Amino acid sequence: MRSKPSLGQNFLQNVSVVEKIISFAQLRPDDTVLEIGPGKGILTEFLARHVKLVVAIEKDDHLFEGLINRFWGSPNIKFIHGDILKYDIKRHITKGTKVVANLPYNIASLIIMGFIEDAFCFSDIIIMVQKEVGERICATRGSKSYSAFTVIVSTCFDPIPGFIVTPRNFYPIPKVDSMVVRLRSKKIPIVEKADMDMFKKIVYSAFRARRKMLKNSLMCLPGIDQGLLQKIADLAHIDLSLRPQHLSPYDFCRMSKVYKTLCIPDNITTHGI
Repeated sequence: MRSKPSLGQNFLQNVSVVEKIISFAQLRPDDTVLEIGPGKGILTEFLARHVKLVVAIEKDDHLFEGLINRFWGSPNIKFIHGDILKYDIKRHITKGTKVVANLPYNIASLIIMGFIEDAFCFSDIIIMVQKEVGERICATRGSKSYSAFTVIVSTCFDPIPGFIVTPRNFYPIPKVDSMVVRLRSKKIPIVEKADMDMFKKIVYSAFRARRKMLKNSLMCLPGIDQGLLQKIADLAHIDLSLRPQHLSPYDFCRMSKVYKTLCIPDNITTHGI
């Protein structure tokens, strides 16, 4: 079966790596696991040995057919033919489901952002992604890899770095290393779902010019002038001379709440925020 570069397919083929992922996932016999992009089913097979139910969603027509044939009659594996970015997976999983998956490189970030939208569904998310993406997810405040993506993921999950997987463990061989990470769901998200769009607006505005101080980068926000921005910063206890990589997710959350309180009553539109 040839891989399709357009779908970001690199098939894991080293059983030792699969066993290491299973161990890192800390699975229990009563778990339900969602697998995204099962490919040829090497991880699927091992997951099914350890949990009550594996729900695997595969977009590729030929791979889906191959999976159905390979696992025909397996009582605890359910395959879904669909695109994870478009499919309402909540129809097939219960609250507390774990995700264990080797995500396609080209859409990994989009899939993770989707997890944030439905964070309440999942207890743990164990994913293999491109090393650069994994480092951004797990980055610490002030580091080079700390980004808007880091901040947004941290609103709902506590990232835990796992281990590096080298290219020779895949076919076809990718040009980059991969990284396994765990996203442990927070019991109480930092940002409420209703406020997430505005929170993202603040974070993206700040990191769009990460080398600039906040007093400059945040001036692009709707309805903002220097005086109002300083008032927001004072109420949120934020130093506007800092750069965005020095703020924690909690800092951005406070700023987002104050911005909403001061600006929304003044009839500033929230469309697109």
